[in-house]
Amino acid sequence: MKRTLALTLALTTSLSAGAGENFGGIELDSSIPATQVRTLKEDLGYLYSNPIKGFDVDFQSMAGLSKVDGPHMYNWLYNRVKHIIGQSYKLYGRNIVKKTGHSFPSTPLPPSLANNTNQFAGIIIMSNVGASLYVMGKKEKKLTGIKLGGKTVFALSPRVGILQVGEGLFLERLLINNEPNSEANKIKRLGTIFHEARHGDGHSEHIGFIHNACPPGHALSGFDACEASANGAYSLEAVATKTLLENCLTCNNEDKTKLEVTIADAFSRVVLRSHLKTEKQLLEEIATYQRVIDFYIDYLVKNPGSEMSVKELARLKSKVKECEDQLQELRTPVSAQKLDAKPEGTFKEASVEESSLLMNRSLRK
Repeated sequence: MKRTLALTLALTTSLSAGAGENFGGIELDSSIPATQVRTLKEDLGYLYSNPIKGFDVDFQSMAGLSKVDGPHMYNWLYNRVKHIIGQSYKLYGRNIVKKTGHSFPSTPLPPSLANNTNQFAGIIIMSNVGASLYVMGKKEKKLTGIKLGGKTVFALSPRVGILQVGEGLFLERLLINNEPNSEANKIKRLGTIFHEARHGDGHSEHIGFIHNACPPGHALSGFDACEASANGAYSLEAVATKTLLENCLTCNNEDKTKLEVTIADAFSRVVLRSHLKTEKQLLEEIATYQRVIDFYIDYLVKNPGSEMSVKELARLKSKVKECEDQLQELRTPVSAQKLDAKPEGTFKEASVEESSLLMNRSLRK
């Protein structure tokens, strides 16, 4: 799930819902306002038609592409995005369908999902509903789906590919510039779609490449908006955005700078340690705690039996131990590791030829 810290805000009533539409093989649900449908179609068509004359090599490796061009990049997305629903779509009540009798893989769930400890904050830019439905079904041992276009789409895999537009995807103040359909804004939105598509990958304890809690010291400390892998959703978003930015024909210096900031923000979410403190900070904390500990030891010699002081001394010693562990962690070399992107469940992989055929049909209309 892609989020940004900000105040919530309602969609304006001028955005009327349009009819459902298939574009490039992706079902754009009727719950998406007509203006947003047009924009998403232009974004996807822009990606497919992009000649890509230069690219970030990490993107090719991370996405596992044999070739980096518009059709191959679109094919990567198409294999992970089959339906996009609007912000107004209600993910409860009669829209949710469950049935028993389905056999899920016996692999474990990530601890944070198994124990319901995920914490989020801020505006939702976009979310991978399909991956969430699969995990929900696996946890409850009930195949789960939603009603779309008069039929039920069951999440047989996190790759079922159902994304939901959040309020932030088209939010004016989050745009790169004041032209919603400019190339720069297309690039930013496509980076978000690549991010959400990645949540359809992974299996077992890294199913969905779910986010981890950001550590103390991070701007999003305590919220599940970080990751520790080298090929997670934020990393993929960053290198996909870098590749598209490298090929942007109309981006001015301000556009480029703002897109580079979004790339830097995505990379800043890749955090490998449990804290962001420096060695100097930790040594100063240990010295400070030790001075207070020495005071309490001396105080207890002169005033034995002070229960409150004994408890405080124990707390301070535990804080020193915590700092010492953090210092040891900081001094131990660590690097991000790539996770196996192979997804769970049942899904069909489409070839570049198949997805290109679908897109070309849509572009000719």
